[in-house]
Amino acid sequence: MEKKQAVVGDYVVTARIGSGSFAIVYKGYHKVTNVPVAVKAINKTKLNPKLLENLESEISIMRQINHPNIVKLYDIKKTDKHIYLMLEYCDGGDLQHFIKKQPNGVVTEATARHFLRELADGLHVLWSLNLIHRDLKPQNLLLTEPSATSSLKIGAFSLSPLIVII
Repeated sequence: MEKKQAVVGDYVVTARIGSGSFAIVYKGYHKVTNVPVAVKAINKTKLNPKLLENLESEISIMRQINHPNIVKLYDIKKTDKHIYLMLEYCDGGDLQHFIKKQPNGVVTEATARHFLRELADGLHVLWSLNLIHRDLKPQNLLLTEPSATSSLKIGAFSLSPLIVII
C-alpha cells in the first residue's frame, strides 16, 4: 500500500528531517517544479503573542534577503494551528554533522577558511541590513552538499534569533 504524503499549498511533504521546541522540519518538493524544499511547520499554539509577533517580523525580513550564503525563504502558508515556511533545502546537512564525519572530527585549514569566508559573506549582508543573528552555531549553518567545497548558508532564523539594530 502506498504511503499518503501530506500537501501544504503547492508543496508535497515527504519525510521528517528535524525538530525543535516550536517546529518540525520536513523535506518536501514543489508539485510543479520538483524543486526540493525544507518545510518548517511551526506550531502556533506553542507560541506566546510576543514570539508570534517576532516570527511575523522575521518572515518579513527573510522575504527581503536574497544572498547565496543565506537560506532562501520561498513561500509561506498559514493555517489556524501552523505556519509553514518553505525554505531552501540544503542537502549537505549542517556544519556540525559535517565536522563530526571528518577524520578525528577535524577539517583542514583550507576547508575552515572556505567556510569562514562563506559565513563572513552571509553575515556581512545581515549586518548591512542592521541585523544580528543571535543563534550562530554549527547546527544553524547548512551545507548545500556534504563536501569541503560546499556552499555554506546561514539558517534557523525563525523565532527571533535576529535583532534589528536601530
